Amino acid sequence: MVINRSHLPWFIVTLLATAVTVLLYMARFHPSHVPFAFELPQILKDAESGKNTYGGTRVGLLFGTLAFFIFLFAAALGVRKKKRLWRIGRVEIWLKAHVWLTIFTIPLVAMHSGFAMKSSHSSVMMWLYFIVMGTGFFGIAMQQVIPVLLKERLPREVVFEQIPHIRKRALSLAETLLKDCTPVVPAPDAKPDPKAVPFTPADIQSAEPIREFLEEDALPYLRLRRGDDHPLSAIRNSDEAFRHLKLHVAPNWTPRVEELQACCDERRRTDLQAKLQHWLHGWLLIHVPVSLLLIILTLWHAIVELRLVIVNP
Repeated sequence: MVINRSHLPWFIVTLLATAVTVLLYMARFHPSHVPFAFELPQILKDAESGKNTYGGTRVGLLFGTLAFFIFLFAAALGVRKKKRLWRIGRVEIWLKAHVWLTIFTIPLVAMHSGFAMKSSHSSVMMWLYFIVMGTGFFGIAMQQVIPVLLKERLPREVVFEQIPHIRKRALSLAETLLKDCTPVVPAPDAKPDPKAVPFTPADIQSAEPIREFLEEDALPYLRLRRGDDHPLSAIRNSDEAFRHLKLHVAPNWTPRVEELQACCDERRRTDLQAKLQHWLHGWLLIHVPVSLLLIILTLWHAIVELRLVIVNP
């Protein structure tokens, strides 16, 4: 999702919600630092004032509960994307809410924990939270940059799932050209094939450099799983190699050489698209499972804390 002017209302609401959160935190734990007269609502006042934990107070529990429900809502985005026909708000609205509500969890989590990690359990949860937020911000940054690069550096973008088929087709065309450039030597007692096109001396002279280029450069490049390090992956090297090849072939072979060049160009573009797409979506491989683990540990943390509050009110 691209962050633009349409996100301004969400930014303002998040900023105001953060200000309210800070006010409640200061009024509960540092009332002398509140610059104006403000009293906590009665429902947020604790029966005892001697609690030595931030998260165990009513204000702390409020912050933790809000953060937990935001975690659940954020996790529900994956389900909403798959159920696009559900009439529960547009996916675009869900994406914006996902971004800004999870950003709002930063002050909620910080104030719920009292800006400290006082146990091994809370330390593990905080590190998981750092990973989730860090990968999330990385994903937002990639979504601002990668689509622009795709638009600028690729004349046309293909369907990502079709890239293996496109590469296989390009390799097949190159292998067919290699076969066509290899003259068939008939057996001495074989009957001549009336459909076979005989190789003229000019054809043999043109086919030799094409076959050599295919075997040494083009086919190894097209067969690579990742071709970023091959010389033909650079546009300048590729253009120079094909320009030199065209100078050594007869005019009737030029269209076949240009077809081969188009195959190499397509391979280069699909390599770039695959690389950018991996940067655009690869962070989800960490973000999603760590987010689910964080939700599970947060639920366990909530159950433990509520039992302590019930036992020791």
